[in-house]
Amino acid sequence: MWLLFVPILVLLVLTFTLVGMFAGLFWVLGAGWPWLLIALGAWLFWHEDGRHHRKRDARWGPQPVARRSEPVAHMHQQPAQSEKRPSEAPRQRPRRRTELPIDVQVKVEQIRRKVDVLLGYADRFPPFSQDLYLVRQTASEYLPRTISAFLSLSHESAEKPLSADGKTAHQELKAQLDLLDSKLDEIAQDLQRQDADRLLANRRFLEARFGLRGGADVA
Repeated sequence: MWLLFVPILVLLVLTFTLVGMFAGLFWVLGAGWPWLLIALGAWLFWHEDGRHHRKRDARWGPQPVARRSEPVAHMHQQPAQSEKRPSEAPRQRPRRRTELPIDVQVKVEQIRRKVDVLLGYADRFPPFSQDLYLVRQTASEYLPRTISAFLSLSHESAEKPLSADGKTAHQELKAQLDLLDSKLDEIAQDLQRQDADRLLANRRFLEARFGLRGGADVA
């Protein structure tokens, strides 16, 4: 039975020991509490004062001195830049665009209208007609190429002589447009002549078909 009291006795001893230790600790803290507050206040004051001194030293400390070599180098570079300016090539003025004169514009519109009229009578031309081919080429190639060749010249070159006879580009353009215009008139006259020939041929056919002689009316 006495063996059962041994653990209980050990437990009681440990309990009293821990209680005594905690009681002693609380007594020490209770007795030295003012000193702990004084020590804590002194530490906080010293810590904040040290941070204040470090900030002040950083603010009023020696500032970095700006190097004076940069303005000198800049002064040495200015003459070099001023020396390069005269060597720069002057800007070229944009070339003045050449425009069609008013009389040329009128002639071009006249040619285009004649082409449109002749193409409207394309069925009147005989098969594989060379005249119809020229009319179509005038609209798609000849007239645009003639105008483009003149517009590719500068405004100053348009009024200067181009050949030994003294013709200017303006005069040469008018001569070429007159050539196209006269050719279209010739084709139109040929087409009218062919229509008249077909009408006369039809009369001869009717006379031969019905046995009528010249001067008789066809009923």
